[in-house]
Amino acid sequence: MTTKGMSSNTILLLLTLLISQSFGYYDVHEDRKHLVERRRKQVFTQADACVSELGTSLGVSFLDCVLEKLEALERDYDNNGGEESCARDGEVDGDCAVMEDPFPVPSYTRSPLTIKHDFNDPADHPGMLMDFIRNYTCARDVDGGSPVLDKHEWVYDEAEVGAALLEKICQENMKSEGSAQWNKARGFLPAGNDVGKAAEMDVESAKVHCDKLPMCEGFTFQMTADGNNKPMIFFKSRASRSGVVASDEWKTYIRFKGSGYCESNSAQQQEQISTEPPRTYTIEIIREEPLVAVIPNFASQEDCDMLIEAGGTDEVMGRAYESGGGPSSYRRSYSTNIDVDYESPTDPITRFANRMFAFVRDITGYSLYGPGQEPINAVLYKDAGDEYRPHCDGPCNGQRNQYGARVATSILYCQTSDGGGQTSFTRSGMMIMPRPRDLLLFSYKHHNDTWDNGFTEHSGCPITGGRKWIATQWYREGVNYDVPWNMAENV
Repeated sequence: MTTKGMSSNTILLLLTLLISQSFGYYDVHEDRKHLVERRRKQVFTQADACVSELGTSLGVSFLDCVLEKLEALERDYDNNGGEESCARDGEVDGDCAVMEDPFPVPSYTRSPLTIKHDFNDPADHPGMLMDFIRNYTCARDVDGGSPVLDKHEWVYDEAEVGAALLEKICQENMKSEGSAQWNKARGFLPAGNDVGKAAEMDVESAKVHCDKLPMCEGFTFQMTADGNNKPMIFFKSRASRSGVVASDEWKTYIRFKGSGYCESNSAQQQEQISTEPPRTYTIEIIREEPLVAVIPNFASQEDCDMLIEAGGTDEVMGRAYESGGGPSSYRRSYSTNIDVDYESPTDPITRFANRMFAFVRDITGYSLYGPGQEPINAVLYKDAGDEYRPHCDGPCNGQRNQYGARVATSILYCQTSDGGGQTSFTRSGMMIMPRPRDLLLFSYKHHNDTWDNGFTEHSGCPITGGRKWIATQWYREGVNYDVPWNMAENV
């Protein structure tokens, strides 16, 4: 669905539908709805004028144009004492209509667009203005996406990269445990997936017992305050280090699934991991810094089918909720997490995740590896109006990078909606049109080791029909299985 060929009234109706879903942000009281609608029309009128002049609603020039036109109306209003100039409107009969009070443009700075919030403004005109501009550009998918500035080729050799990653895991495992058979983690394995009966025994006996239990992949136990070396041990049929919930009061032992590979030489490891030849991908650079890039057809249809199946059915994927317990109006979507077992090198999801991390490492230069990272976040938008309001994945404050914090985000588009659903960078005028199987990457750590100050604020535009299914991966430097993502920033 696009706005191409639509009448201005039809476009206005579509925009009104999108904006009406956001009234809750500014329209706490019923008597403000009229004000919000009036302000919306004022902003859209100037946005229409800018599109007529520029031919697009994308780019910094469009943002500047809208703000400058709104400021010009304010100046005219002040200069004319509230009365519209007859000469400007070409009036010849001497009748001049009283000029409507214009949109009060708040203080702002450019690059990136930063509008100062006024806590003394009960109508929140600063937030209103940013939201109106965002929803206007979301509704104009006829503009397409932001242009590609440059293209590069990237070659991925799965066998070579996979063997190198496995060697790294084998070395870390031997260093931390002195054994190639078991991994130890701080924390517990969640309830469920129990195999055999829980029993009190020491760790070495538990290892032997797990070896004898069919399907036993590990065990977990709570450490006792009295130092008893025979705690109650729970054996699990599913266990991976990525599935451990961090806790200093619990310990978990997991059978190292890569132990057989660690005993092979490099050539054998490569052959065991993959026999596929190196593949070449095209990287589309949308912005150099902070980086925004797209790899078309990064995933195959089989990759997407696998991830969608791992994410679960619509019923399994939970609706986003506020901290108070009610459905979220800020993030209207359904989501679930997909844990990745990086110690199972031939697992299809692990292979796909390793490819994502290899790409992000190569293009950013960041030291990023899968173990200890956040799980893949599967997100479904299926109801008209489902969206994710503007937000930053990292701090977005321009301060010094904190080791262990997020530094980049990738979004894999597996299913795209019939209309809407773009990824908009709200304060820099950029838009990414989702294409099935494309991977979007954006980073928010500059090369001088400071965070972005707002260029990467982004949103998922409301869908107007169909379904949108994405897989999001957040990337952190300095994490591993010993210091996972949910503990890294406290170290």
